[in-house]
Amino acid sequence: MKNLVLVSAALFACTISCKKSTVLSTEPPAAQKDSLRRIPQFVVDSVKINDSLALNPNLTASFEKSLLVFPTVKNKALLDSIYARENIHAENFTKADLLAAAENQKEKFYTDTRKSLAQYTPVSKQIWSNSSRMKVFSNDRNILTIKYSGDGFTGGAHGYYYEFYKVFDLQKNKTIHLSDIIKVQNQKIWGRILMDNFLNNDLEKGQSKMLLVKEIPLTENFYFDAENLYFLYNQYEITAYAAGTVLIKVPLTDIKPFLTADFKKKLDLN
Repeated sequence: MKNLVLVSAALFACTISCKKSTVLSTEPPAAQKDSLRRIPQFVVDSVKINDSLALNPNLTASFEKSLLVFPTVKNKALLDSIYARENIHAENFTKADLLAAAENQKEKFYTDTRKSLAQYTPVSKQIWSNSSRMKVFSNDRNILTIKYSGDGFTGGAHGYYYEFYKVFDLQKNKTIHLSDIIKVQNQKIWGRILMDNFLNNDLEKGQSKMLLVKEIPLTENFYFDAENLYFLYNQYEITAYAAGTVLIKVPLTDIKPFLTADFKKKLDLN
């Protein structure tokens, strides 16, 4: 009996020891913890202004602006490029800096609208507006695509609307230009490629009936995914105002000979 008790106790101690060993083995080494802690996390924040001001009994000025904030992006050249489209140039791009820049743009819009009243005063109630916004369109494999859009009205027959896309390489801290994707940019070749894809994709929209050009030019207003390269044309660029924005989708497999080696490698197109 005494030996049985001793054996049981030994087995119990061994079981506890094994459990402790198992628990300890799941803890990551200190070096691994430090490595995980040093991996930067991509963070997106935003600031927004939405304001209006009555300038006279018939005219109200309305201003709205939404800006993305990237606290973890530290490269100055990359940040300059991100906010250049919003006409914001600063030493720093913190939330406070971006909010101050948006406030300055608001005051300038109000001032410019007041000056317009010296030449034209609405005879009925109108709202003149200026609205713009930034949106993360996609973020995949360290490739960030931002969509910039806006609209407004400052008198006349109709307002305006626009979309613009910029693509950034977060790993290399650079803006991706069309020359980084297409090595052959012969306009006669691309005019045919763009026109063919425009007409093929326009079977239901009817935008081709409002085409203003005979040859569609390449544009830096583009983005891409794993299968296609997209070109965006705003009102009046290639079609009449009523057509709205025109998006042309070009399959990457159709233009593979024109793509740069680096781009094909990044998207595994080789």
